[in-house]
Amino acid sequence: MAAGALDFLGDAVARCVVVAPDGTDVASLHAAAERAGVGERVETMRAGHPLPDARSVRAGRACLAMARTAAAAHGRDACLLVLVSGGASALACAPAPKITLRTKRAITRTMLESGASIQDLNVVRKHLSQLKGGGLVRAAAPAPVYTLVLSDVIGGAASDVGSGPSLPDASTVRDARRLVARFAPRFADVVLVPTLARTRAVAARTRARLVASPEDLGRTMASTLRDSVASEVSVRVLAPSQASVESLAEEYVALAVRAGARSRGALRVFVRAAEPSIEVTRTQGRGGRCTHLAALVGRMLGERMLGERMLGETHPSTRARSPRVVFAALASDGVDGESGTGGAIIDATFARRAAAALGEGALTRALSRFDTGALHRSLGTAIVSRPTGHNLADLHVLVIG
Repeated sequence: MAAGALDFLGDAVARCVVVAPDGTDVASLHAAAERAGVGERVETMRAGHPLPDARSVRAGRACLAMARTAAAAHGRDACLLVLVSGGASALACAPAPKITLRTKRAITRTMLESGASIQDLNVVRKHLSQLKGGGLVRAAAPAPVYTLVLSDVIGGAASDVGSGPSLPDASTVRDARRLVARFAPRFADVVLVPTLARTRAVAARTRARLVASPEDLGRTMASTLRDSVASEVSVRVLAPSQASVESLAEEYVALAVRAGARSRGALRVFVRAAEPSIEVTRTQGRGGRCTHLAALVGRMLGERMLGERMLGETHPSTRARSPRVVFAALASDGVDGESGTGGAIIDATFARRAAAALGEGALTRALSRFDTGALHRSLGTAIVSRPTGHNLADLHVLVIG
């Protein structure tokens, strides 16, 4: 996003701060800065994700300082352009007074592990921050603030992404308090601060545009598949979802069975952008939403195949046959939680191979311990973790033949 902005704006850029996760390739950014003749004006910072770290606090302070610079230069027609993508809530962090980074990390982790949606989590983040919930607009006043957003929030507004650092906010302290009580009750007494409400004056100097969304990601993948495979292949885009990983796994296996029975040998593909919820009860291992979902689908497919084999042995006339299935759960940012992978691709033999290679019960243990990253790496079903430079939620692809 920053590279594109520099190519377009050229030497009109007075200063640029870019915050990126570890491992993200910023070569295109530096090349764009040199082409624009503003290499010395561009500062690249690294910070933690999915949980903020001390570098995130330094980055948050740098963003606020840059906004204040725009405010000071307003008489010279200065404005602030903010480029927000998924992951920004962790990458840039400025805890409110009386809130420590340790507390903010603990609340974030607790809510993530309690199955809170990203919208609910970001409401709380906004009320713990000087930066989020319109903090950059406050700091830049009276300079105008323009925001471009790449969204990782299913069905969300632009202000949901990155916890809305440059946009006014409709949530209240009471809303945030209710969510803390529900998902992180041991922090019920945490200090919460008001966000920037949308008033006529604020609305007059803020503009925002959603550039791309998870829905766009799903449609683009479907279009790519239609263009690259035989014309007789059916490709269908499923509605985006924030359902639990268990519900999605059940849906995909049921869909595979139904579609397989009707396919008559033809290939059918289903694509979905998703931001599944997952409730973590034990944190012994290293996992992520994609690796966990793929392992669940693999186990359920294995159980289905075993059941059909047993049925066929008992009633040979039944001739039960499982469809051929491949399922991919991919993190669009290239980093699936703490799994050390970018997601996973499995087929209907996954559970059987896990038992043969790692022993009976290894798959169930990995799921119960949320240690699915190591499981997929051991079986060769993991996608290499490689930061992509953007974040548009997860992508699920189900292939049935």
